[in-house]
Amino acid sequence: MSEGSFSAVSSKQTLKLRSGEAKLTQPAAQYTSVEALPLPDDGIEYTYVRACTSGAGNDLDPAQCPRIDARCDAQEGGVLVNWIEVNSNVQPASQTPTGRSSCMYPGAPPEPPIEGPAAPAAEEAPIVITLEEFQKQPVLAATIISQPLNFGLKNAHSNVYAEAAEQEFTFDFRDATIVLKARPIAYQWSYGDGTRLTTSVPGGPVAGNTFDTQTPTSHQYADTGDFQLTLTTLFAGDYSVDGGPFQPVAGEAAVVSDPHLMSIWRTQGNSVSENCIENPSGIGCEAPTR
Repeated sequence: MSEGSFSAVSSKQTLKLRSGEAKLTQPAAQYTSVEALPLPDDGIEYTYVRACTSGAGNDLDPAQCPRIDARCDAQEGGVLVNWIEVNSNVQPASQTPTGRSSCMYPGAPPEPPIEGPAAPAAEEAPIVITLEEFQKQPVLAATIISQPLNFGLKNAHSNVYAEAAEQEFTFDFRDATIVLKARPIAYQWSYGDGTRLTTSVPGGPVAGNTFDTQTPTSHQYADTGDFQLTLTTLFAGDYSVDGGPFQPVAGEAAVVSDPHLMSIWRTQGNSVSENCIENPSGIGCEAPTR
């Protein structure tokens, strides 16, 4: 494994801390585990999980990790982690999200969220907005636009793009006021002919409604016919509790747009000497066919 590579490592790590002092038990670049120096056991431990793991057990999603870990840019190889308090004084042991995140860098363990006697009681655990709660919000789906509208030519680039907006929601959660911001960060296209594409940009219009102009989100249909194009937009979320600082939601909300019809036709070139007024039955003057 190369320096700073994480793909083969479990996403869940455990750190036993009482005073904030810790030492690595494995090579730092592997981010495997950290043990506390010998300290009295009070039954409280802290576990951290990689923030980019969402809805997939302990499997890391390679499409999400780079975007979420980009928050940790103090040095190369940063990883964002979320902290969980594990209380072994009750049976079964309880796990309470602390609502705190920190960055882990090669060569050092992540900074613990709570140190020494300042640790809050379990009942004072901060509020955490999970991906599940994020997905309950009425995030507006992106609008699919094709150029020209609903029409394209066989083997030519048909330009389609999305219009998606950043959105903000305010709601009550566990006796607190939450402000949640959602912003589109990725677009998963399904063109209706079995072809799929994920882009980090929504695309956009081209000048003049011209045919066969390639864009980051355009598509070439190999056959004529009607195709239902679908789009799933991934939104990242950040939330504030009672006016506090914004912190990230672990994971991304997937919002599906209404299907968009693409009608694909073929073209045929011919040389003519008369226009359709002069010769209404001439080539190209009859109703078009596919």
